[in-house]
Amino acid sequence: MNGIFRIGLGQDRYSQTMNPLYLKISRRLVPFLILLYLVAFLDRVNISFAKLTMNHDLQIGDDLFGFAAGVFFLGYLLLEIPSNLALLRVGARRWIMILMITWGLLAMATAFVPGSNLYIVSRFLLGSAEAGFYPGVILYLTFWLPASVRSSVMACFVTAIPLSNLIGAPVSNAILLHVHAFGLHGWQWLFILEGFPALLLGILVYFLLPDRPENVSWLTAEEKLILQTELATTAPATSTRPHASIFKTQISVFWWSLAYFFLMLGLYGLGFWIPTILKSHGTSSESLGWVTALPYLAAVVGMTLWSRSSDRRRERRFHIFAAYVAAAAGFLIAAFAPNSAIAILGFAIAAIGVLSAMPIFWSASTVQLAGPLVAAHIAIINSIGNLGGFLGPTLMGWLHGSTNTFVFGLASVAIFLLMGALTVALITKPSTAIEHQLT
Repeated sequence: MNGIFRIGLGQDRYSQTMNPLYLKISRRLVPFLILLYLVAFLDRVNISFAKLTMNHDLQIGDDLFGFAAGVFFLGYLLLEIPSNLALLRVGARRWIMILMITWGLLAMATAFVPGSNLYIVSRFLLGSAEAGFYPGVILYLTFWLPASVRSSVMACFVTAIPLSNLIGAPVSNAILLHVHAFGLHGWQWLFILEGFPALLLGILVYFLLPDRPENVSWLTAEEKLILQTELATTAPATSTRPHASIFKTQISVFWWSLAYFFLMLGLYGLGFWIPTILKSHGTSSESLGWVTALPYLAAVVGMTLWSRSSDRRRERRFHIFAAYVAAAAGFLIAAFAPNSAIAILGFAIAAIGVLSAMPIFWSASTVQLAGPLVAAHIAIINSIGNLGGFLGPTLMGWLHGSTNTFVFGLASVAIFLLMGALTVALITKPSTAIEHQLT
């Protein structure tokens, strides 16, 4: 994990110019956060493989599977805001510990659902338990790092998504095909074995994840003072006209939420369906896990280089816009691919685009949010945006069930991503000098 982190921050020329204090903080916190998010994202990887045999056992069609995959994100909509506010009150380590233990137990319990109705309920409850984790980490990083370096740090954190596929895809496929013990099917063992790490790591969070800079002994008093000053200096200035400032912030939150909605539609339209689509192109069951991982291997490299470019140039919007367009192009290539090789190429471009946009998106959006409502604003963007996680899989499942082809579903996701690129282009440019510098 530290090796992956060094790829993102540690051993390149750019990292040598990065403030040593920020490098010290990042190397202490981010590898463990990557591990936590990797485990969280296994829930989205294993379901795409469980589908290959679970759907038959539970009598679930593609349209119902897509709906169940999307229901996961309705829990996000309901609970992300109160979860982020709870994190502020309870503290990061306690709250993230509670979330991880809860979702680990729920993930393991999914193995024992007897039919489609309880399966849908279990997905909703699992999404509700996980709802606070990702926005909570985004909020958590604002306690430790200024916006000027958060894009590269977020890029390291978001590498958990492709890493979860690089590791989870072949492991999930192997469990599905070869683990059949105590009368349980492979898909049931998939949920049990990949839910347990969340339970274990949730316990470790309490001991390994500090709440705030002032709570740690590995920062000197001088470093804590410097960090406090830097965070205060780089925070966006509040308006002398509070009502105008609140209105402007709410408009900004709306636009960023809409842009994130389109991005999440692409992320989960991609993730839940890759194994099924590649298998429809003739990929064998034995090689499916490794082949599914290839687009995410490309994404690890692409997103790291793109985030570095954004930070070096201190430019956000064009980098986000270009990433959306690249993702749309990848989906179109996959939609009309004549064989599995071209489909893999399309999915690789789509994965690079979607995952490259994510860390830069949060660096650009959070720099415009200030004041006591920042936790709620981050949660609003993430919860509304994750409705795309509901629509993407649901739309793909419905269109495939209706047309018996994935062309229309993939092409529709591409159109939505182009709408997302247009939304990013229309977001009002920053008005203050510090915002202009950072975005």
